[in-house]
Amino acid sequence: MPVRVMKLCGVTHLIASNAAGGINEEYNEGDIMIMKDHINFMGFAGNNPLVGFNDERWGPRFIPANKVYDKGLREEAKRIATKIGMSPIVREGVYVFLGGPSFETIAEINMFRICGANAVGMSTVGEALMAYHAGMKVFAFSLITNKCVQDYDDDREANHSEVLDVGAKRSGILKKWIGGIVEYIRQECHQNGY
Repeated sequence: MPVRVMKLCGVTHLIASNAAGGINEEYNEGDIMIMKDHINFMGFAGNNPLVGFNDERWGPRFIPANKVYDKGLREEAKRIATKIGMSPIVREGVYVFLGGPSFETIAEINMFRICGANAVGMSTVGEALMAYHAGMKVFAFSLITNKCVQDYDDDREANHSEVLDVGAKRSGILKKWIGGIVEYIRQECHQNGY
């Protein structure tokens, strides 16, 4: 619902962020993963924000989901990251969306890795689908707040305090990066007359 209200208010772009666990073993705490695609695991159980009556004013009943995350915005975000010196921590990958609130099991993480997921979290995909359905350009990224436990002999446990700690450490550079992306969007909207 909030995404549709934004659309009615004239919003043309959605920037979405989340805290995520790193499945890709090359990812480190504090890395930023630009979302190029997602696995909507919740959707496998019928939990999709587009289920139910479809009002054609928002978009067609069935939408292709292979281009939810705008390629131009992803490329510009990488360019801005290079410009401000944060490219060593910026990745691009596939996010898997779960319902939570429990963190993932080791078996689940291993399955998601086999399926091509790089990070896992409990948000963003629903909003991204709604925005794309309504014709908005979508840019989304994950702050990798922990490395997922992938071995039964590993004694670590995922916890929410990691999310807060890593978020606080990256807040300054994220503000600068997102500010650059917003400025790019502002210029794009101005050039296109909206």
